[in-house]
Amino acid sequence: MQNAYMFRAWKWLLARLIISAFIGYLATMFAAGLYQAEPSTLLKATTFGLPHVGTMITSLGMTFGIDAWLMLFFCNLTVAILLLAPVYWVQLLNPHNRSRSFLRLRRHLQKDRSAERLRKIPAFARIQSPQLRLSLLLLVVIPYIVTIALGLLVGAWVGVGHVFSSSPILALAYILPHGIPEIAAILLACSIPVGTWMSVRSVVGNESTSEFFLGIDRVLASAQFQQNLKMIINLLLIAGLTEAYLTTQVVDMLSGI
Repeated sequence: MQNAYMFRAWKWLLARLIISAFIGYLATMFAAGLYQAEPSTLLKATTFGLPHVGTMITSLGMTFGIDAWLMLFFCNLTVAILLLAPVYWVQLLNPHNRSRSFLRLRRHLQKDRSAERLRKIPAFARIQSPQLRLSLLLLVVIPYIVTIALGLLVGAWVGVGHVFSSSPILALAYILPHGIPEIAAILLACSIPVGTWMSVRSVVGNESTSEFFLGIDRVLASAQFQQNLKMIINLLLIAGLTEAYLTTQVVDMLSGI
């Protein structure tokens, strides 16, 4: 049953990622055509003036003698863990939790008045419990924002590649070889919090906070959750190896055609 919710969340987020990627691509091509912007200028705009993350990471790894694929893997794994962290943070909101672990942080979260401001938003207004309002923010809103931002960036990078190479196929070659497993892993990491909310939201209308948090505990202890974690790791391993050793070869091969 949990996998069904995860798959539903994955499809929901995938649709929004595709739409935002299309918007990012059109916006980049529009800026390039209207302002005659150079690819380097467009790339700086999409990365806020920062160097390409992959190049920066691999260069840092080479300084310490670490293989490029390993650096890319650990960087992407860190991002995936941060996206999964909201599921664990929700446990700290449990008012019935008697564990002494993270006691001060849990008390701070439970006393935080930010949840009252969320009641002005229609999606949060019907939820009376502040713990459940913050849970909705952590499990759904944050992954949703990350997915939209990722889609816009991917679309913009494809647009930059298109302007640089004057070929949509070559532009996709810069992204797709390592992007497919990498984006799939990040999207799965985003879908786990959303799918977790979907699996326990039936009790939210009854304001049963104890049942809600028991449902969160069951999700984290389930075999499906562990399998999804292993799948994320495997996908990121493939993405790191592909980006380090295959993407450049594919681009060079297509450039020679």
